[in-house]
Amino acid sequence: MHTSRWLAAAAILTLAAACGGGGGQATAPPAGQQQSGPVTLEYWTDKLGAKGAVAAFNAAHQDVRLKFVEVPGVDLVKNLRNAHKAGDAATMPCLAQTDNRNGGQLLAEGVIKDLTKDVSAASAKFSPGAVEALTLAGVTYGVPDKRDPLFSMFHKPTFDKRGLTYPTTWEELIELGRKHLKKDGVAVFNLAGEDPSTLMGLSWQAGARWYTIQGDAWKINFTDDASKWAAGVMQQLLDDELVQKISYAEYAAMMQEYDQGKIAMRQVSTWQLAGHQKNMKNSLGDWEAGPNLIVKGRTSPVSAADTAALVVPSLCAHPEQAAAAALWLATESAPIKAMADPISGNGWYPAVADAAPYIDATVPKQLWGEHAAAGAKVIAESGEFASDWVYGPNSTAMYEELADKWGKAMNGEMKVEAVLEHMQKWTVDDLRQKGVKVVE
Repeated sequence: MHTSRWLAAAAILTLAAACGGGGGQATAPPAGQQQSGPVTLEYWTDKLGAKGAVAAFNAAHQDVRLKFVEVPGVDLVKNLRNAHKAGDAATMPCLAQTDNRNGGQLLAEGVIKDLTKDVSAASAKFSPGAVEALTLAGVTYGVPDKRDPLFSMFHKPTFDKRGLTYPTTWEELIELGRKHLKKDGVAVFNLAGEDPSTLMGLSWQAGARWYTIQGDAWKINFTDDASKWAAGVMQQLLDDELVQKISYAEYAAMMQEYDQGKIAMRQVSTWQLAGHQKNMKNSLGDWEAGPNLIVKGRTSPVSAADTAALVVPSLCAHPEQAAAAALWLATESAPIKAMADPISGNGWYPAVADAAPYIDATVPKQLWGEHAAAGAKVIAESGEFASDWVYGPNSTAMYEELADKWGKAMNGEMKVEAVLEHMQKWTVDDLRQKGVKVVE
C-alpha cells in the first residue's frame, strides 16, 4: 500500500491505497560506500530540443550529469508505472517529461514525488497559474516547463478571395463555413477522431471544471452549461459537415490539405507551428495569426491547455539533485532557448514569468511571411490562461475513455452531448470503484 502526504493531509484521495501503489523506496548506497564521481540522472522524454537542453545543463554542472533517454510520449506514463510497480530504482529515471493531465494520477498512485518545497522556493520564476496547474490539495508534483497560449491561424487567400473577414467567435466560424466555404469544398477546421482535446479545451475556456475538490471529496461535472455549449459547437461542425476528419496519425495528408487551402484555419499553439512550416510548400507566407476564437460567456479570448511538467519519480535515489535539475531546465535561458527553437526544438512557450525574450524564437517566419511580426504580437497577447482547472486521480483513464467515445461521436454513432453524459457517469463510477469519495 502506498500513501503520500497530500492524500493523508487533505483526506481527498484513497486511490493509491485502493489500486495498490506497489514499488518501494530508492535504495541508498551501503554504509561506508561513497558515491564516486558525479551523480548521473536519467531524463526520459521524446521532445525535440531536450538533447540541447541536456547538453546545456551538463556544460554548466560538474557534480550532476543528465543522461537523455528517448522514451516515446505515448509510452512514457505506462513505462513509469511499470518501473514503479517493479520497485527497482535502477529501471526508473530521476526526471521525466509529462503534464498535468497525467501528473495528478501519477501522484495519487505514488509514482512521482511531492515537489512542493522545491517549487515554492522558486515560484516567482514562473508565470501566473503555471504552478497552480500542477498543484492538487496544496501539493505541487511537477516543475512547469511549458504552457500553451492558444491562437488562430488563418489561410489568408481563402478569406481574401471571397472578401471575408476572419471570424472572432465559434458561432461566426460556423456561419462562415455554412454560407461561404462548404459550397467550395473548403473545411473550416480539422477534427481528429482520436483526439478529444478540442472539446475539452473549449469546455475549459467556457468555464467548465470537470473535476473540483469539495471538502474531502471530488466533485465531478461534465454536464454543466459551458460543457453543453462546447458540445453543441462540436455537434454543429459535425452535423453540417464543416470539418475535415483527418487523424493526426495521417499527419502528412493533413498537412497537404492545409497546404492546398482546403482547411481555412486551425486553433494552434507555438509548438505546432514548426510542423506546418516544415511540411508546407505552396502556402508558405499565406498564413496569418489571429486571436483565439471567443467562447460563450467571454468578451475576449482566453487560452486553456495542459501545462507540461518535469516530474521526479519516487524511486529516484537522488531526488534533491533531480528537483534542482528540473528547476534549472525550466528557468534558465539556454535550455529554454533549446526547447523554444522551432526547427531544432519544439517551439515551446516557456512557463517562466517573463516569456517575452523567447517569443520571437517560436515564430515560423517562412510560414507567416510578411505577417510574422504581427504574429509575434498575437502570441504575446495570448498568454491569458483560464485558471482553476484540475485533473482528478483517474485523469489518464478518463481521457482514454473520453477519446474512445469522442471517436464514436465523430463517426455519428452518438451525439457529443451524450459523450459528456456518459463521461459523467463513467468518471463517478470509476472513482467510486477505486474507493475515492465523490459528489455530483
